[in-house]
Amino acid sequence: MLIQVMLTRILVDGGILTALVGAGLVGILYFKPRIALSDYPADVRAAVPPRTRTELRLGLLLSVPLMIVFVAWPLYSVWLVKQESGGLLTYGMAFATLFGEYLLVSLFDLLVLDLWMFYTWTPKFLVLPGTEGMAGYKDYRPHLKAQLTKGTLLLAIFSALLALVPVYFY
Repeated sequence: MLIQVMLTRILVDGGILTALVGAGLVGILYFKPRIALSDYPADVRAAVPPRTRTELRLGLLLSVPLMIVFVAWPLYSVWLVKQESGGLLTYGMAFATLFGEYLLVSLFDLLVLDLWMFYTWTPKFLVLPGTEGMAGYKDYRPHLKAQLTKGTLLLAIFSALLALVPVYFY
């Protein structure tokens, strides 16, 4: 019963979180791709000027609501797990729910945004002026490696720390 409750929350709430964060990221990339300049391939970053102060401020301004959603929605989901499991919530349940939801977002980022949209499709709005045809747009290996190693480790650490909140405050 507990596993079913957790899996439902991970899939439903993780799907909603993925849709919200994914829409936010695609929106940012569509309207102001230079905000994500640090995520572009090294050869592309080297060929364009660094982000301006305005771009840095706008990036911060746009990332704050995404970060609030990225933290608040999974915490709400863990609260739902507690409600649906009769008031029972262990650290392991909180961690598994959080990590599961963040893993869904991470997989969407890797498979849909990075491998499909950026490296396979490469729509014109993603290509920065003056960088058309650069090899980095088709080299997925550095991002794949980073996402599957450091990225997953950071998700686990973040989930482990964030799982303390519902355990001690719900």
